[in-house]
Amino acid sequence: MQLKRTPILTGLISASVLADAEAFPEGKIAQGLQLCNALEIRYDLFPDQSEWPLIAKRVHQLNAAAFLLGTIRLRRDGGDFDDALEGMRLPLWGGILEAEVVPQWLDLEQDSLSQYEALHAFALVRGTKILLSQHNFSTIPTIAELSGFVTDCKRVGANGFKVAAMSHVEGDCEELYRFTQEHAFEFEWFAAFGMGNTGRASRLWSLTCGANLTYGAIGDSLAAGQISVSWMQTLLARLPGIPNEQSLTELLKRPGLFA
Repeated sequence: MQLKRTPILTGLISASVLADAEAFPEGKIAQGLQLCNALEIRYDLFPDQSEWPLIAKRVHQLNAAAFLLGTIRLRRDGGDFDDALEGMRLPLWGGILEAEVVPQWLDLEQDSLSQYEALHAFALVRGTKILLSQHNFSTIPTIAELSGFVTDCKRVGANGFKVAAMSHVEGDCEELYRFTQEHAFEFEWFAAFGMGNTGRASRLWSLTCGANLTYGAIGDSLAAGQISVSWMQTLLARLPGIPNEQSLTELLKRPGLFA
């Protein structure tokens, strides 16, 4: 199955990942970071907020070719930033976007859409684009729910779209695939995949349906069902020869694949 767009393999940068890559430039973590063509800085996983404006430059020095995507993820969306302090993120974004090196993209959750206009004003000055994301840790949304999210994204003019939803059984990502085929090309960056073990294949198979954004683990996985960036690279190369999602699912079950 041929890919419809060039994949954007994104690795997640935490404080421990960045420290390891800087301390051991020839190590496994640093090598994994080099395999990515986008790097998501999870600012909420860096305890010292005074360091946040400097992080993009540090990451850029480790992989100058990669896009930088920044997010301050709330706990309700799988992050480590206190939900009660949601409104405090805007001045923190302001500091990040005043730095010498800034992310080319920011990720804002759909349930924080009320902050989009203010965040966009900060981002516009630096030419930074915004991806709106939805995280559903219960189930795969319906087509109607997903279509409502598309409407929200288009209304505010978001450049990117991401849905990460919990998969419970094999084959339950079919609606995500149909939705992706219909809407992926409406956004510069687009991701729609399932989380959890039964959603693992969708992190790759969604790319055959028109998505171009996917995520892999650098070091320890930070999300349910993530595959290491090194295996993601291997599987991306093999994807054109895999006939369907079920064949990919069976491949991912092979013993030792993720050792």
